[in-house]
Amino acid sequence: WVDYWINRYQPDNPEASLSNRSSVPQHPYRAWPEEIRELVFHSRQARMTAEQPGYRYALIGAQAIHYELRELGIDPTPPVRTIHYWLKQAKQIQKKLSRTEQPRVEKTYPAPKGATINAVHQFDLKGPFYLKGNTQKHYLCALRDVKSKRVALGVILDKQMDTLIDFLIMAWHKLGLPDILQMDNGLEFRGSNRYPRSPGRLLRVALDLGIEPLFIPPHEPWRNGVIENLNGLLQRLLLNRETFQSFLDLERCANAIEQAINTSHRLDALHGKTPAEYTYNSDLRRPPVGYNWRKRDLQLVKGRISFIRLVRKSGRITLTANDKFEIGTEYQWQYVLATVNIAAKQLEIFFDERLIKSFDYP
Repeated sequence: WVDYWINRYQPDNPEASLSNRSSVPQHPYRAWPEEIRELVFHSRQARMTAEQPGYRYALIGAQAIHYELRELGIDPTPPVRTIHYWLKQAKQIQKKLSRTEQPRVEKTYPAPKGATINAVHQFDLKGPFYLKGNTQKHYLCALRDVKSKRVALGVILDKQMDTLIDFLIMAWHKLGLPDILQMDNGLEFRGSNRYPRSPGRLLRVALDLGIEPLFIPPHEPWRNGVIENLNGLLQRLLLNRETFQSFLDLERCANAIEQAINTSHRLDALHGKTPAEYTYNSDLRRPPVGYNWRKRDLQLVKGRISFIRLVRKSGRITLTANDKFEIGTEYQWQYVLATVNIAAKQLEIFFDERLIKSFDYP
């Protein structure tokens, strides 16, 4: 406010420079041709029905329609909010239910910085679900790069750790290796509660490839927001629309939607580019040629495994199972980053990027 009026003020003409100004729009009203509005409605309908070629796994929002018109050479292209207004006028957008939220206490959350391509991959499972007339459980494996939004999908029949490792190696050959692999606290990712300080094979393979495993706080799936967004997309574009007759049918559709997301979904976060365009010509770190984790020596020698944990009222955190550590009541209800330094056999506790405690961790 102060900057605004200082900039308005002119010493040689103080009264005129500080007087009221006309509220008449500075830009003349643009009457968009009816043909463009019809293109918008046609695109929306095609995206909703997902029956025409090229629209099967397309996004349905005003942003996606804006990018499509731009690709078609419509110049000038209607802004996103104009397209949204047209769709709302035509009652093609449902009004969101308002909800009152309680004020939240601000907490420092040590989220990893996914500022570059492959800095952070988020990993999750979706399922189980069943094919038509089949009692066999099926799962979708989903891996997504936080920065570029590229995805790798796979269909599996069980949650055995070896199955997940095979998927990850396949996915990393496609996407490249991340610096951090972020997951929830499922035992299929972490290992056994009986031996909480003995990481499972999945973590050992990640460490072998120079990747830091990171576990989000228990019961807080929104911390994996990028992959949760993908799960919602898969539910809407794939699982709610299709009836799968066989494993091969499901696998074919998963491959198709992976290709569509990576090569046709233009995202505002990527400045209107697709994930494939955004990562084109990027120098990516990949698994060694012929890498076979089953033949590797997966002894714990170096690397880090990290956990984001909420300090309880007692001042303690629970790392895994019943492995508890005293942090201090001055940090109660705050998030800390607990990192196992394997070479030093130490557990290091960070708050707001400061090392506040260290424990022996054999």
